[in-house]
Amino acid sequence: MSALGGLRVLDLSRVLAGPSCGQLFADLGAHVIKIEEREGDENRRWLPVVDGRGANFTSVNRGKRGMTLNLKSAGGRDVLDRLVRRADVLIENFPPDTAARLGLSWERLSAINENLVHVSITGYGASGPLASRPGYDNMLQAFTGMMAMTGEADAGPARLGPSVIDMGTGMLAFAGACAALLARAQGRARGQHVETSLMQTAISQLGYHLTGYTMAGVVPQRTGSAVWHIVPYQAFRTADGWVLAGATNDAVWVRLAQVLGVPELASDARFADAQGRSERREELIALISPRFLAHDTATWVERLDAARVPCSPVQDVAQLLAHPQVAAMDMLHEVDDGRGGRLRLAGVPLRMSATPPVPGRRPPDLGEHTEEILRDDLGMTDEEIARLKTEGAV
Repeated sequence: MSALGGLRVLDLSRVLAGPSCGQLFADLGAHVIKIEEREGDENRRWLPVVDGRGANFTSVNRGKRGMTLNLKSAGGRDVLDRLVRRADVLIENFPPDTAARLGLSWERLSAINENLVHVSITGYGASGPLASRPGYDNMLQAFTGMMAMTGEADAGPARLGPSVIDMGTGMLAFAGACAALLARAQGRARGQHVETSLMQTAISQLGYHLTGYTMAGVVPQRTGSAVWHIVPYQAFRTADGWVLAGATNDAVWVRLAQVLGVPELASDARFADAQGRSERREELIALISPRFLAHDTATWVERLDAARVPCSPVQDVAQLLAHPQVAAMDMLHEVDDGRGGRLRLAGVPLRMSATPPVPGRRPPDLGEHTEEILRDDLGMTDEEIARLKTEGAV
């Protein structure tokens, strides 16, 4: 039994944020239909592309059935309306004016199905001077201060590697949709419009950086791998790579200094407390960095773990996926690729004891289930389907 079994979700979103929300619904048992324009979601074509399948698209569309639909045609709009009447959730990420032109406004969709939970994801929000401006993760990293605080102090701004704003927005959208479904189930609402944006997600993810500014006027600067207000807490070069190690409080600093063979630094008045270590960051890092070159990363992790000092090897993706902890938590999921091979995808990032999530089948090829959906879900005849194809509606 799945947590969201029986729910019907229409995913008209593109790229990462919206599709990742739809994938969470599919992982938890919902029946999700991925609806694309006839040219397909643009991230199908983003590199790398292997055997015609984009890795970007593959990362956020498993467990869905896929169809194409031309919402600019009368026939395509009619098919959409018929699907909306049967749906519980609809996800889209068009700017508000574009959504309205395509017939995806909340006013129109709620008139078709008053119980619909309509999830709208935008770049900067649905109101304000930037409401109509499209947004991508990298743009919002720059806009919201994330990029300004990322990178080395003596270099320019840097992008966070993963698309954390996109993926975080998908999770927030999923949470909002589930809250709306709960309110509907408990009779506190019928359908409702759930709105979020990449900008709202990014601002919420600033966390203590935001309150550090509003409370103390501190504008975060670029400090590389380091955390600006906790010193030392950064990556250090070892004999064969890098290790992240940190003194998250004064007691840990004493233990770290002991492991490094410089216990005198822990009692040095210059570095005895967090304030002193922060004010003398460069001086302290210059004193301890050479110590890490004496051993390889594995040795340092073993010693730091034994001393209860927060640490981690700095791994690349290949090293991560080979680690037994990833297998232990089922975070690498294999599916049949439909072509005689296998696809390895990220597992579901949560566990549920009574209704465990079950990762679904491979992401659909473009328009793979169009006829199946029209026939099985909407009861259309072969003649009706052929007419839609002739009209360019699907």
